[in-house]
Order: sequence, then C-alpha cells, then structure tokens
Amino acid sequence: MGAKSDTKKKIIEKARKLFAERGFNGATTAEIARQVGVSEAALYKHFKSKKEIFLACITPSVVVKLDNTDEPDVYDIIQARMELVKSNLDSFNILFREYPYHPELAKMFLDQVYTQDKHMKHLMRKVSNENLTPAQSLMYEIGITSAIWAILNFEKVQEEVISEKMPLGNVADEIAKFVMSGVSGKKE
Repeated sequence: MGAKSDTKKKIIEKARKLFAERGFNGATTAEIARQVGVSEAALYKHFKSKKEIFLACITPSVVVKLDNTDEPDVYDIIQARMELVKSNLDSFNILFREYPYHPELAKMFLDQVYTQDKHMKHLMRKVSNENLTPAQSLMYEIGITSAIWAILNFEKVQEEVISEKMPLGNVADEIAKFVMSGVSGKKE
C-alpha cells in the first residue's frame, strides 16, 4: 500500500474520532491535520473539502458478515448488528449526532448498511410474518440499531454517570428476546 493511501486512511481515522467527539462544526481541518502530522494543505491533496473528509468518515470501517448465510437465527442477526455498531461506534456517533444537519449522511448510511444487510431483512420478515410495510421495516431496523448504539455508548460512560456499574449481560441475547417477544416478553 502506498504512502498516499496510508495518509488518506490516517486522515479518515483521526477525522472520524474528532467528528465523533466534536461534531462537524467543532472539528477543524487544522486540528485534523495536526493530529495526522501533515499540513492543512496536505489534507486537500486527498480531499476537496472538509465536507468530503466528513462524508468519508461515515463509511463503516468494519463490515460484519454472518458465517451462516442460509437461515441465521435472530440472535445471530442481532449479534452481527452489535458487532457492526461496536466496531464502527465513532461512525454511528457521527451519524446520530449529525444527520439532522447533513441529511446526505442518512442516505449514505442507508445505502451502505441497511440495503446491504439481507440478514436484517430476513429478521424483519420473520418477526412480522411479512406484515410490515417498507417504512415500518426501516423504523424497526433503525430502532434496533439505535438501541444497540445507545446501550454501547451508555456502557462507555456508565461509570461516570452512576456509582455502581450495571451488569448489562449479553445485550445481543436480550435484544433478540425483546425483538421476538416484545414488551410483554410472552411468545405467541
């Protein structure tokens, strides 16, 4: 791999952290360049604008694939989504923080994550007995992903928020049970 592509990857990596911590307006190209160890002008050899750097940061750096591609169970699908969110937590933090101000982020993420995830579509069909409209299915998927995102972020900060760490157990298993049984916890 060449030095140019290594520098570009490092720019994305450092910028992703900054955008996740400070948001689009709070992160500057000067700070990104400083953290990468290049001049601000060097950033623009790789990207046309701050916005282009920002959009590159939303692309998941790790894509999680399920091993069993035929009929994965609910737990496997939720576990894969947990791994996707956990491995790309900064990208998800940017997405959830910034999409109201940059709607193209939501579109990019839908194209890169949701439309590519045939297993989540399988889960939606299984849960709904094929009774969900496309809008309801999308809301369900976003709800599951948002719940995972919130739990993982809470896990990061809970020691600062509460005096005693809450045991979260196997979050993927608990979410899978909730998806299949709902609020009542009763299977039909």
